Amino acid sequence: MAKKDQGYWYLASYPKSGNTWCRVFIPELKRLSVRQEEREELNLNRDVETGAIASSRHWLNDQLGINTCDLSYAELDPLRGLAGQTANLFAEGERFHKVHDAFRSPDSKGRPIVCTNGCKGVVYILRHPEDVAVSLSHFFSWDLPRCVNFLMDPSASLLGGEGHGGHQVRQFMGRWDRHVKSWVDQTELPSLVIRYEDMLDDGQNTFLKLAKFLELTSDEELVNQAIANTSIDRLKKLEDEVGGFDEKPDGCERFFRSGKSGEGAEKLSIEQRRRLYKGLEDVMNRFSYTGSSDE
Repeated sequence: MAKKDQGYWYLASYPKSGNTWCRVFIPELKRLSVRQEEREELNLNRDVETGAIASSRHWLNDQLGINTCDLSYAELDPLRGLAGQTANLFAEGERFHKVHDAFRSPDSKGRPIVCTNGCKGVVYILRHPEDVAVSLSHFFSWDLPRCVNFLMDPSASLLGGEGHGGHQVRQFMGRWDRHVKSWVDQTELPSLVIRYEDMLDDGQNTFLKLAKFLELTSDEELVNQAIANTSIDRLKKLEDEVGGFDEKPDGCERFFRSGKSGEGAEKLSIEQRRRLYKGLEDVMNRFSYTGSSDE
């Protein structure tokens, strides 16, 4: 089991922004760090488990000692930050937890939706909202207008129906810009913000920053090898090798698709691009994302 002083981290993002790419990179970097004779080939369906997603119903039930199916969102969200209060509950290889929720929800009574006790920090992975819209469309089999609406919806959430069953609880996200600010402007946890586009175009520096922030390594050679081993093309091949990635939803052809940036500018209409930029302009400009204005 992990020692108390080892802590844990969150990998937070709006859906389809590069979270899983980071979650593949981490175990690959750890794999490369062990002796050659102890290495096993990276397997997507075995090695991406870097820690329970913050919305895992099983994790919350176990940590809180309750049946979350019995609670409404207003009852559950104020309690979610209590899960994982004891740092030594995190196993050594499972201390990097995926989060799609906003840092706080309308039902969390001003409290963080995640535990902050013993947390060493959060990596927030950011992607151009136009490209997020296109990726959401392929992932959930939604049309593009629905995806644009989702990014602009102040009540946007995953698994937000009235039912309270399933493997995960509701994940409130809200509008894309407010989700970003909820994590990058919070002051309770140290944070590292990385852009998906920089993961593509400046991987050496971006992933090295990630590795150092997560206290994994500062060895540039190891980081560069892990980058090469987890390129988008390599991940596509690995997905084929295991006969499909377990995290791929029904109806989605493949989890790792194009991995490109700039698809939103190609596939969204001018009107859709203008709507996104008009609504999200402040945060887009803050992180150097261009859009289509009315000018």
